[in-house]
Amino acid sequence: MNQTISISSLAQSRAAELKASMKAIAKRVGDRSAQTDQERVISPDTIAELEKAGLLRALQPARWGGAEIVNTDWLDLIVELARECGSSAWVYSVLTAHATAIACFPREAQAEIWNENPLAVASSAVAPTATARTVEGGYIVSGKWSFSSGCDYAQWALAGARVNNGEGKPPGMIFTLISFKELRIEDDWRVLGLRGTGSKSLHAADVFVPEHRTLPFKQIMDGNAVGALDYETPYYRSPRHAWAPSGLAAVGAGIALGFVDKFAEYVRERKILTGASMADLDTIQLKISESAAEAEAALRALKGNTAEAMAEVAATGTLTLETRARCRRDQAFATRLSTSAVDRLYTAAGAYALYEGNSMQQAFRDMHAVAGQIVLNFDAAGKSFSRVMLGRQPDDLLL
Repeated sequence: MNQTISISSLAQSRAAELKASMKAIAKRVGDRSAQTDQERVISPDTIAELEKAGLLRALQPARWGGAEIVNTDWLDLIVELARECGSSAWVYSVLTAHATAIACFPREAQAEIWNENPLAVASSAVAPTATARTVEGGYIVSGKWSFSSGCDYAQWALAGARVNNGEGKPPGMIFTLISFKELRIEDDWRVLGLRGTGSKSLHAADVFVPEHRTLPFKQIMDGNAVGALDYETPYYRSPRHAWAPSGLAAVGAGIALGFVDKFAEYVRERKILTGASMADLDTIQLKISESAAEAEAALRALKGNTAEAMAEVAATGTLTLETRARCRRDQAFATRLSTSAVDRLYTAAGAYALYEGNSMQQAFRDMHAVAGQIVLNFDAAGKSFSRVMLGRQPDDLLL
């Protein structure tokens, strides 16, 4: 019990330090947000500041020098950054969350990565769009992955692949860890929103991946991977999609909260044709109030569900299917609330918000890019929740 209290107190202390650092850094990141959008990649200065403050190690195991903070505190860090720059927050969410995925791999893989470079991070390439061929000691992996957010600053890729299990059998799915020394980045990220995430495509050509840097897809998804069982902190041992996509949804909540502030600042000095202040219009005041309520509700839902899920893992060692489905539902619904909050105010902002370089226009584009993420799609997540509630078997690989 005393050890648990000590670990908890240390995590709280680290979280408080990281929050203070993020608050200061976020303002500077906001000053660079237009540049980030134009250059289609977050600034090296942003990465350097996050790294120096220890923020990129928020969820890295303490065993390897990380902060290992509670993941509800991690959501606060994402939101603080997203208020200022959605792209930077998205990359931050991905790179930090993947530390928990590395921790799921065998100890040998963790040592290979973090003994060589304690600050190493992994970018995303999780969709199993590549193929893996079984060979002695591991796999030969070839293929292409799209949407690898933050790949310009990562040393490793968490890459999904399909394994041929023989004629007449469905392919197996595995996660692999591949060094960027063995990958090629294709600069094809020219998009509408979240431009600054640099979510480019990755290519592998007959890369050998040793057995210790591979894991069955289902083990990570179910939270019972061999490496994760070494840790007491619940999120390492939790079904992954009950909490990790909340980091992406938190980007949306942060964008929405920041948009409320941007809009309020805009209308405070704005005059309508009669000369009256726009801020004195009842309709504008109601729109601000409704959007603020939606954005705040989105964040509360994400933090509440995450806290409840982690408590359940700590108490029982796993999560019920009902809890997993509810968390997936609310990640998607929180994103719907955040999008609604932004859309209402963007429409009310009028023609000035159409211009390139307007921070509200950038936030509007970023919000819709967040909403387009497949794991935050409410049709899929909502259907899965209802199927579980009605006693049907969900057909959702993310549960």
